[in-house]
Amino acid sequence: MLLSLPVREPATTPVTSLMVYLTEECNLRCSYCFVEKKPRHMTPETARKVLHYLLRPDVSGNAPEIKLSFFGGEPFLQFTLMEEIWDEWQRIRGQHPGRELLWAATTNGTLGGPRIERFIEKTQMALLISLDGQKESHEHRPFVSGRSSYDQVVKTLPRLLKASPAVTIRLTFHPQSLDLVGNVQRVLALKAPCVYLGPVVEADWRGSEEALERAFQDLAQWFIEELRQGRVPPVLTLWESLRFWHQLRPEGRRPSRPCGVGEKLLGIDPDGNVMPCHRFLYRPQRWLGTIDEPLDPDKRAPYLELTSGDIQADCDSCHARSICGGGCRVVSLQSGGGLYGHHPFHCLITQAHARAVGEARGAVARQVRALGPGLSLIHI
Repeated sequence: MLLSLPVREPATTPVTSLMVYLTEECNLRCSYCFVEKKPRHMTPETARKVLHYLLRPDVSGNAPEIKLSFFGGEPFLQFTLMEEIWDEWQRIRGQHPGRELLWAATTNGTLGGPRIERFIEKTQMALLISLDGQKESHEHRPFVSGRSSYDQVVKTLPRLLKASPAVTIRLTFHPQSLDLVGNVQRVLALKAPCVYLGPVVEADWRGSEEALERAFQDLAQWFIEELRQGRVPPVLTLWESLRFWHQLRPEGRRPSRPCGVGEKLLGIDPDGNVMPCHRFLYRPQRWLGTIDEPLDPDKRAPYLELTSGDIQADCDSCHARSICGGGCRVVSLQSGGGLYGHHPFHCLITQAHARAVGEARGAVARQVRALGPGLSLIHI
């Protein structure tokens, strides 16, 4: 009887992206940041090892494109470590024909200068720059001294836009910053090519439910008006959800996973510990080993096998199911829901978002019908 039981094969899904903490230190003190701002930095030796780790067959297999994405803290405070990795890549890249290393960084946008900008241009580094919209909304991101960082980010932004081939502005919102339309418009007025709206799910949203709903409905109405004017606003959160819903709604399917945690994505802390993703920074009991060890398939298995169907929530009857995979696993752990739980504020925010997407979807459908057959959301 025992011989008939299935045997689980070792995890083989290639990791194609590493979120790398060059440092936990930062020159800002954002009110909602989860990183503790410790003066803990990666060493040059560890930085070089990170590159070799990503190139290993048991990690990335033979994936043709692999990505190093630098995080923090503020990664450009340890810019010389990026140069160490680049120099190492130049030394060994001939040993890896047919493989391309992609570069990315999440930055607060306060640090620039010719040396950094030349490096960004040379590596074709994609940037995710944090800017919360209007100056009032951005006041939650002060320097260590307490001084506003807004003017510095706005001053540095044009140079970073020029240096990088792909810039997305991450506009973080929370209960004290819900003028989504005004904040998005301000960021777009600064010539940002793309905006991503990121909620602070773990903030206390109690008492802000109606304001959140109004904020998303206002965003939907602005989005619809932009479409009517022939413009597709580069707002990733709304537009990509709208396209995704358009493709999957007839079948009622959900995203297969909450995110890429432990699957195509892993995190590396400053000491070279391997994490299911960068949000597991302070959860050593869930780490997967170190960059000096083989990637353990048994430790990785719970994340590889994780699906949206595993999330313990009343998802089958939820109107947001077509655009929701269950949310961040660390946020669920923080709320006591465990790896397979959900955070109630994730549901609150995602449902408000889904209603806004539904409004926009209905408007698009009416426009398509008015314009005639043969058109679809893809053409608008």
